[in-house]
Amino acid sequence: MAAETKAQLIENVQKYLGKGKWKEAVGEMEKLFALNPDPIIRVRMGDAYQKLSSKPEATREYVYAADLYAETGAVVKALAQYKLALRLDPQHKRAQDRMAALHSNRTIAEKKAEPVEEGKQKPANSAIPLFAGFTQGEFQEFTNLMNVHTHGAGEVIVREGDKGKSVYIIASGSVKVYTTMLSGEVVVLAKLWPSEFFGEISYLTGKPRTATIETLEETTVLELTEDKLNYLLEKHPRVREVLQKFSEMRLKGTIETVISKSVE
Repeated sequence: MAAETKAQLIENVQKYLGKGKWKEAVGEMEKLFALNPDPIIRVRMGDAYQKLSSKPEATREYVYAADLYAETGAVVKALAQYKLALRLDPQHKRAQDRMAALHSNRTIAEKKAEPVEEGKQKPANSAIPLFAGFTQGEFQEFTNLMNVHTHGAGEVIVREGDKGKSVYIIASGSVKVYTTMLSGEVVVLAKLWPSEFFGEISYLTGKPRTATIETLEETTVLELTEDKLNYLLEKHPRVREVLQKFSEMRLKGTIETVISKSVE
């Protein structure tokens, strides 16, 4: 009976969302959450409240979702939701305090791997070691400088040859990294998953983007722009060392992939 009810609720939610009936969708999602307390449901409720121009309610839902993610050790997901809440209400005290408290989350404190979503892979270049290297104050400053963005499936976040210097961390979703060979062949270099970095190579080298990053599904990213990174690195030079380490690992994998394609 519960399974049938869950399926019916999901169908109802999709129907109402498809018709733009946000209030009705929220009501069904509340029932669905009672059966299946998945944080993503609270996120979608926050999105629906935004459609209704109900900022306080949307903020509340994003903080609720963030708290749930934090309880499971999903630090980057929690961080993204607190940032969404603070974008709506920059002075929201609970969101500020809870975001700062992520530094003491067991995932960071014990350098544990974040929980991996079904169908996703463990990240090769997780943000957790970077966060673990910060003091409480450094962590707060780093996260306060971030912007959060959500992209639909098939959107290009970074394009090969561009001069942008932002660095990104994936909060949810996934992306593919690809380049175009001299022959015109498009080569997929990697797929990146939640908690992974990208964009740091151009920032560190000062050269144009070496690959295109395109979303494979709806994807939320946390961005640090070049000006904010410059400010941060002036105060905390060791951040560059971590980014450099990840950059070297990624370049090694990229070179191996390109070489293997060239000899096929």
